[in-house]
Amino acid sequence: MDVRLLGPVEVTAGDRRVPLGPPQRRAVLAALALDANRPVSLPALAERVWDLPPDRAADSLYAHIARLRRALAATAVSIERRGGGYVLEVDPDRVDAHRFLSLTRRAQTGDDRTRAALLAEAMELWRGAPLTGIPGEWAARMRYGIEQQFVGALATWAQAQLRMGRPEVVVAELTPLVPRYPLAEPLASMLMRGLCALGRTAEAVALYARLRAYLADHLGIGPGPELRALHREILRGGHDPVVREPLLVPVTGAPR
Repeated sequence: MDVRLLGPVEVTAGDRRVPLGPPQRRAVLAALALDANRPVSLPALAERVWDLPPDRAADSLYAHIARLRRALAATAVSIERRGGGYVLEVDPDRVDAHRFLSLTRRAQTGDDRTRAALLAEAMELWRGAPLTGIPGEWAARMRYGIEQQFVGALATWAQAQLRMGRPEVVVAELTPLVPRYPLAEPLASMLMRGLCALGRTAEAVALYARLRAYLADHLGIGPGPELRALHREILRGGHDPVVREPLLVPVTGAPR
């Protein structure tokens, strides 16, 4: 059994998906799952499900929770009343967002091989934009925060791979991802370093030019100082593609 938030909100039991119902009900589950094993008050739950909770929000929540309980009855997940609110009781390792966070925390210690392996396992949990299909401001904030954790994990994984002399793996993984996260300069930096390590310097310079144009067109700014410095080193031809100081995944608590 798994509660999956890193993509469409789902509960799987073996090879089947548990029917959860409409987006609002999935939002209730997601709001509880991101605080797994911690009570969420009714007012907080309402604010997560609706940007402007309706007059009878509590009644709607009771109905959604009752239907979720029935849907989850045959799984290892339960929704219990506790502390004036509701709590999703579940092994945190069975919630992909919490397992992702646990793996990235563990990756902050150990050698490059261990770090790369743990972060690769974390990234395998990723199925797309977190909380896909869940509307509202709360879901958008959570989505952004979790995506920043993913970007940090990916950059740290890439650096570990470069330090182990595996630029081809980095280039293969980051080439399709960097355009999806055009503001994530650490990813662009790692891809540029990987390209340089493979002797594809012209592609690294072209990548920088595309990023600079994107930032200018959309935000009216240029790349940050670290990326500018890397670009200058590449143009001078004296660039060492490996960052000697290890990056650390930026780990925060589970999003609320």
